[in-house]
Amino acid sequence: MSRAKRERKLLALLLACALLAWGTAALAAGQGRRTETGYAAVQLAAADLLEDCFRQVRTYKEELGIPLSELDYHQTGMIGESYTGITTTLGAIEAKRTTAWPEMGALCVRLLHEAGVRSGDTVGAGFSGSFPAMDLAVIAACQVMGVELIYISSVGASTYGANHPALTFPEMAHRLVEDGLLETDSAAVTLGGGGDVGGGMDPACAEEIRGRLAEAGLLLLEEPDYRRNLELRQQLYQQEGPIDCFVAVGGNVTSMGRGESGISLGQGLLSPEKIVRLTEDSGLVQRYLSQGLPVINLLNIKQLAADYGLPYDPAQWPERGTSAVYFETDYPGTVLLLGLAGAAVLLALCRWVRRSAGTARKEERGYHGQTESSADHPDH
Repeated sequence: MSRAKRERKLLALLLACALLAWGTAALAAGQGRRTETGYAAVQLAAADLLEDCFRQVRTYKEELGIPLSELDYHQTGMIGESYTGITTTLGAIEAKRTTAWPEMGALCVRLLHEAGVRSGDTVGAGFSGSFPAMDLAVIAACQVMGVELIYISSVGASTYGANHPALTFPEMAHRLVEDGLLETDSAAVTLGGGGDVGGGMDPACAEEIRGRLAEAGLLLLEEPDYRRNLELRQQLYQQEGPIDCFVAVGGNVTSMGRGESGISLGQGLLSPEKIVRLTEDSGLVQRYLSQGLPVINLLNIKQLAADYGLPYDPAQWPERGTSAVYFETDYPGTVLLLGLAGAAVLLALCRWVRRSAGTARKEERGYHGQTESSADHPDH
């Protein structure tokens, strides 16, 4: 078989393989059966609890004279200011509005379930003030699932997060516990910001908040040494746990690590296989992944919404219980198996053609070598 003919045959086989894969996927998608998750009732309970928390936070703001933001289109009470003395970084208002949706409680139940967390398990979490609604969603999800939660919360917040100096996220959660809506308070609190010790914050604001945290009886951790900070957090999770899963909400440096390595890990439930090695800059996300522990990362909300088929910053939310997080799609196994088998056969044929081509080239080189040898030694 000529080289050109072999290449045409290879191309045809690869094209057939691609068409088979596309056709199988299309056929399976068309025959997919959408069913409600087996824990939809728990998801709805988490969404209801989260909505109650939002409602109560609105009353706290009203008591403190904090007006609801004009950018809080759904009037959830979970959207903060553009900038205050405890604002640490820039944040997208669209992401903050997306998390301020009661259905985020349902999403967190699903994420925890996919991570293998069940009633009686223990979850450790690191909460930034940047996404107060998502922080509360994790707490609500654990509470309705009967999961023990150990969380360390931070004061600092990015723009439009819980960045009003009069009502930080740790205080918000503390009041919700005092009022009986939530069962679990912060195991410890940090200032967040630069070095996780309030770097970049207004010193007067930070000092006033320290006083209120002490008055509330909340444990404030202020450890400027990065490695020691991580060790203190892990010790806390261990002595109260050990934990079966770690959840990171927001971009606190102790969760995501220093530099950009944590951002590249992805969103939602992370796979331990993504971690190659730990460095001095690694955070708790990397550390727990390296131990084989399930980790849920909640930072890139736009990507997270896309992965779970949720709307991103819509003008109107879907009706409760109808979003994609309540449903799973079962695809016909026979169709997928046959498609996979067919693709495997076609790829095997591609390999056979390539190996045949290699064998032919070797025989051709051997033939020419023998001819040249005979010319040099006519007695042979």
